[in-house]
Amino acid sequence: MKTTPIYGISYIEGSDLVSNAAAGFKKAAETTEAALKLVDQRSTIEGVKPVIAGTLATLATMRGATGQTGYVTSDGNNNGPYCWNGSAWVKYAQNTQIDSLQSQIAAITQGYEFGRTEGTTSDLGALTVSFSRDHGTAPKSVMVVMARLTNAENRGSEFYPTVWEATSKNFQVRFANNGGGWSGRNGYAFYWLAIW
Repeated sequence: MKTTPIYGISYIEGSDLVSNAAAGFKKAAETTEAALKLVDQRSTIEGVKPVIAGTLATLATMRGATGQTGYVTSDGNNNGPYCWNGSAWVKYAQNTQIDSLQSQIAAITQGYEFGRTEGTTSDLGALTVSFSRDHGTAPKSVMVVMARLTNAENRGSEFYPTVWEATSKNFQVRFANNGGGWSGRNGYAFYWLAIW
């Protein structure tokens, strides 16, 4: 016999022996009943009202319906909401824990920013790109790759981008021509990646 992946309901397979059919039907009925009981408990008053205990040790001796909330009220750092996972009470994340996780995620994602820029350079062949926010420090590296201008000829083979200056808020790209001078006023498109 095999069982279903979510509720563990047993079922008979073609390879199961006829001599074991009675036991197989019994097991299928019992696992179906257990799954229905689990679902039914969630819709009763006892299954939806919170379980309240003074200490975590007391809460641990109580049982609940899967997904039911429990509260510890007088046990120092253990105070707060818990969830019954079917075999134990698991503490919900608190605001301070969530804030800490958000800070960690921000630290990871603040490490880079990227985009596509299209515009006309100044007379000195410069184009400034602003970051989505002030990162507090200049990036350690900015990479620029030429892109095709929208509805225009691509001049990427004639001019070469150089990251001229970078701050915490923006960076400037200047375009040199084949002769080594600055390109002057021209339209350019490029992809960029800034890394902190």
